[in-house]
Amino acid sequence: MERTHRIDLKLLRYFLAVAEELHFGRAAARLNMSQPPLSLHIKELEQELGTLLFIRHSRSVALTHAGKILMEESRRLLSSASQVLARVEQIGRGEAGRIELGVIGTAMWGKMRPVMHRFLRENPNVEVLFRENMPAMQMAMLERRELDAGVWRMATEPAPGFSSLRLHESSFLVAVAEGHPLVLRETVPLKALRNEYFVTMPSVHTDWAFLQRVCQMAGFSPMIIREVMEPQTVLAMVSMGIGITLIADSYAQMNWPGVVFRPLEERIPADLYIVYDQQQATPALEKLIASLTA
Repeated sequence: MERTHRIDLKLLRYFLAVAEELHFGRAAARLNMSQPPLSLHIKELEQELGTLLFIRHSRSVALTHAGKILMEESRRLLSSASQVLARVEQIGRGEAGRIELGVIGTAMWGKMRPVMHRFLRENPNVEVLFRENMPAMQMAMLERRELDAGVWRMATEPAPGFSSLRLHESSFLVAVAEGHPLVLRETVPLKALRNEYFVTMPSVHTDWAFLQRVCQMAGFSPMIIREVMEPQTVLAMVSMGIGITLIADSYAQMNWPGVVFRPLEERIPADLYIVYDQQQATPALEKLIASLTA
């Protein structure tokens, strides 16, 4: 059974200085200490390891075979320890680390995208892993500590112990085909959509449960003619005149052939929020939040 050693790294630094200088006097000067305590430290290390590390002559010092092996391994170990400690210091300053960030897909095409791009460029040692999920799933993952923070739309009440910060304002727009009569309006009243057919994504995965409630408050239930899984498929069907849709304004920043976006007279908020546990926030996450909320 291997013996477990508890050796102070300082002893290895003392040893390495003597091994590289092959002279106790020069090693002591290099370490800014006197020679007698250095000799005692080396003897302490030899006693702990149960083997001689140096062959001592009256005027010279030579490494034993064990000493040569320890010199090689000490260099590697001390270098590794230095790198680890430097990285921990970076993590403590928020200059390094890993952030598990839950997002909804539409968030990445709005004002958050250039801010995130700048943050990643300015903090190359911070790894941000994006986990695309809808709000309910993100909240569950936050509670299980599988995410550091979650980003979604609308002010939903987070679970106890979690904080919610608004990143920026956003709105839902109506998207219609180029030849649709609503294109002639600068703004569209919600009630004008009463007799329109809608193309949507399933309510369980998107904001459509919220949007259906908004329509019902305006006096109608949207007539959903198609449900598809991806927003680009929704907009492709809109471009073909199959139906219209309500979608976050971040999508209007991209070119969708055959699709025209119009604002609604009654603003439907699609504001982005970040949800996280302040008590568990790492320096890197705090730095990211500061960038996103600046």
